[in-house]
Amino acid sequence: MKKIILNSMLILASVLITIALLEIAVRFLLPSPFDGSSNPADSCSTMTGWRGKPNYQTTVATEGYTHDLALNSEGMHDTEHAKVKPDDKFRILLIGDSFVQAVQVVEADTSHQQLENWLNQQAGADRFEVISGAVGGWGTGQQLLYYRSDGRTYQPDLVLLMFYMGNDVKDNLPGRGVTVEGYNCYTSYFVRPGNQLDTAPWFFAPGITPTTSQTGATWKLLNNILGRLYQSSRLYAQLEPLLSTPQLKASLLDFYLGQNEIFAYGFDLTIALVNQFEREVEADGAQFGLVLIPPLSLLDFSQSTSAEREQIYQEIPGMRRAEEIAPPNEMLNERFDSLGLTVLDLFPAFAEVDPTGKSLYFEGDKHWNQAGNQLAGETIGQWLWQTGMAEESD
Repeated sequence: MKKIILNSMLILASVLITIALLEIAVRFLLPSPFDGSSNPADSCSTMTGWRGKPNYQTTVATEGYTHDLALNSEGMHDTEHAKVKPDDKFRILLIGDSFVQAVQVVEADTSHQQLENWLNQQAGADRFEVISGAVGGWGTGQQLLYYRSDGRTYQPDLVLLMFYMGNDVKDNLPGRGVTVEGYNCYTSYFVRPGNQLDTAPWFFAPGITPTTSQTGATWKLLNNILGRLYQSSRLYAQLEPLLSTPQLKASLLDFYLGQNEIFAYGFDLTIALVNQFEREVEADGAQFGLVLIPPLSLLDFSQSTSAEREQIYQEIPGMRRAEEIAPPNEMLNERFDSLGLTVLDLFPAFAEVDPTGKSLYFEGDKHWNQAGNQLAGETIGQWLWQTGMAEESD
């Protein structure tokens, strides 16, 4: 028995040494398995997969609008904010994706800064401080993880989750990542087995089919060990092209087309994540609000003529259901309202026809331009002011 144990230990040691040597060789001898970076402004993050690169600076040109972009020390498109909240400030934390990050415009023109300016003008004093916690491509799960690790440390009085209807449901499905300096950085993801959200995230491990229904604590432990290993092993990264599994996908069209199990799962998962977000924010003693951001495609569709819609129906027959069902913003409003969430839908404000024909989005980029960011910030400010949410909670 002693001989068997000794031989087993020697074999294990040999395997570990071989793997270690291969890891060292890969790091020094082989090039990165993937090309460049999806976005040079991103850096890898253990939990959220990626976030903004601290103190990153570059020049951004969006359809004729050129400016110098500067991210702060937290990798956010914002000025610096102290962790300790001043006694005379009412702090609002905006958490979102690329619409809130708004790298297309200067920081002074972002919706979070426009919101801060509007509220302070109404108060007649420099009483409000609005902090941006937003990174392009983040879904609700990543935003919740950011709140847990960073957002709550700013001691916000109010947290506004900025929900983008265009892709946030899709972005909560597993398997999403970005390439940073030749390596893929995947976000951990949440699972909703049955009707109960697993509030502890799963790490994505290439080669392991991501789960949508929890299969036990042991399997989750093994999955997370591999997920953690991938984040530090260059050998594992080199093997990834041979191991990758297809990503689960969904789109805004699925709101209309229906009969898509993946979208239905993602939709219910998203509702559960928002509900969990509210619970954790309120447990910290802060208020929670949800803001729905309409995509340009939804606005265009709502304002299309009968002939234009008929052309869409010819190309996508399933879209005829749009004549029979509520639009996505109303569907989301109904679900969130049933949970008792406080919701602002920006769709009506953005759908209002401007007689001057002034655009609110960059036409090709499809993000808010200066006018769009201003409208969003001021509309949110009016909502907070009228509902009394811009006040200390009891």
